[in-house]
Parts: sequence; structure tokens; C-alpha cells
Amino acid sequence: MPRIVSDLVDTYLFRKINARPQFLVLRRRGESPQHDVWQSIHTRVANGETTIAAARRDIQATTGLLPTRFYTADYIAQFYDPGSDSIVLAPTLAAQINPKSKVTIAPEFSDYAWCDLEETTSRLVYSAQRWAVRHIYDVIAMGGEEADVYAIED
Repeated sequence: MPRIVSDLVDTYLFRKINARPQFLVLRRRGESPQHDVWQSIHTRVANGETTIAAARRDIQATTGLLPTRFYTADYIAQFYDPGSDSIVLAPTLAAQINPKSKVTIAPEFSDYAWCDLEETTSRLVYSAQRWAVRHIYDVIAMGGEEADVYAIED
């Protein structure tokens, strides 16, 4: 029987240029297990670490960026991992980035791009990732009172 684990967090970075949201996607190097795939930030939460702390740590290590604000995306990514025979539940966060910030990608990535909604969803492989980006775009990235409900004060 598969076990249920929740030791991952998915974080989608966005910025606004002329009031238009753009999402950061990263391309894994060809040698990695998930080679040549575009993705957002996915990280393991260490024992004793909060979800927000894990997201912040990996964002900085992977991109060199510091979010100006975090949001809960009101979504839990779920998938079956056959390697560990487990059902994984990963909270999904959105992180707003200052539009003037410079990206410095980690060595496990070969490229990055800031993309509008359609370009982002066309690059992402998994349907859960595409759903999360659309939801973040509609509810959070466009701003307003509804986005404020999802803001995380940390």
C-alpha cells in the first residue's frame, strides 16, 4: 500500500511588467533525471523547516532571487511516485519578484525565461503545473483584493 508524504513544495515565481504578469520557468540540463524539461521551483522541505523557509531557500539557491511577497496558491499538487511507492502532496505557493531583479540560475539548469501566461503553460509538461499557473494568474498575479486574501505574512 502506498504511503502518503508531504515533504515537497512547488513555488511559481512571477513579476509584473507594465501591469502584466510574467512567470519564471527554468529548463533542466540534459544530464539530469528530468532532463530538458521546463519547470518552476520544486524543493524538499527539510525536517524542522517551514514550507516558506524551504521555498525561500531554494528560490535563492536556484535563481539568486529574493521574493518580495509569498502567497498560498490554494492548491495542493498531488502525484504518485513509483520509486518510493508513495502519494505525494505538495503545497503550491506563488512568489512575487521585483521586476528589476536579475536571475542567476543554478548549474542544474541550462536556461530560464520570463513568459506570459500562454507561453508558460505551453512550456510546462505536467497538467498540475499548468493548472497552478493559470490559477495563480487569475487569482493572485493580477492583484486586487482577492490576491490579498492569499498573501502570506511571514
